[in-house]
Amino acid sequence: MPTDSPSATPHPIISVERFNYAYGDHQVLFDVDLPIRSEDVTAFIGPSGCGKSTLLRSINRINDLVDSARVVSGTIKVDGVDLYSPEVDPIALRRQIGMVFQKYNPFPRSIFENAVYGLRVAGITDKAELMDAAERSLKAAALWEEVKDRLQELATGLSGGQQQRLCIARAIALQPRILLMDEPCAALDPIATAKIEELILSLRGSYTFVIVTHNMEQAKRIADRTTFFYKGKVIETGDTLDLFTKPGNKLTEDYVTGRLV
Repeated sequence: MPTDSPSATPHPIISVERFNYAYGDHQVLFDVDLPIRSEDVTAFIGPSGCGKSTLLRSINRINDLVDSARVVSGTIKVDGVDLYSPEVDPIALRRQIGMVFQKYNPFPRSIFENAVYGLRVAGITDKAELMDAAERSLKAAALWEEVKDRLQELATGLSGGQQQRLCIARAIALQPRILLMDEPCAALDPIATAKIEELILSLRGSYTFVIVTHNMEQAKRIADRTTFFYKGKVIETGDTLDLFTKPGNKLTEDYVTGRLV
């Protein structure tokens, strides 16, 4: 059974309940129960292939784009709404639950057009509104001062760290409630990684962050809470400091001390 502290359970914004997920006949998540609290930074850790990214991508249903992916049973709810209900529009859902990927992926367009891409898709065409949104999101992503004089330049000309911050700006331009990040620093150098971590910490409280990371030191630095996955199951979830310093499960202890890989 997963272990947790009593403080985790009241009023989660995301509730994963008895969630089982598969790619074709290959099941990758098993009876996942996990509350994720509003405005926290929650980190998912665990060995490669343990289901972290699959669960992350299930929260905004981007896994719907994989033909073989399917929910076997169980639910994921946001504020009590079942995200896999037939009444839920996945495209509208993704406007409320943004996603940032491991490999920064700006479109081959200008910095400005990248920042407002989601708004254009949503049908917004007013130039003043788009400019305000671009400035707001680029400032929130700590990028405005670096690019304000070259908004019409190609985004692909930015450094890797700048491109990743632009992708974060693109996600938050739609003012989502939740931001999912799948190893957002894996392709970055230490300096760019530090800037992304500083950005996440500066936005803490404005969004609910769920972050997959293989870097346990990163989880310690930025996460309020951490969840350890192993072989498709949640082994333990709790306050980050507690999970790393006094884990309640032997598997967790072995993983965070490097004895389990």
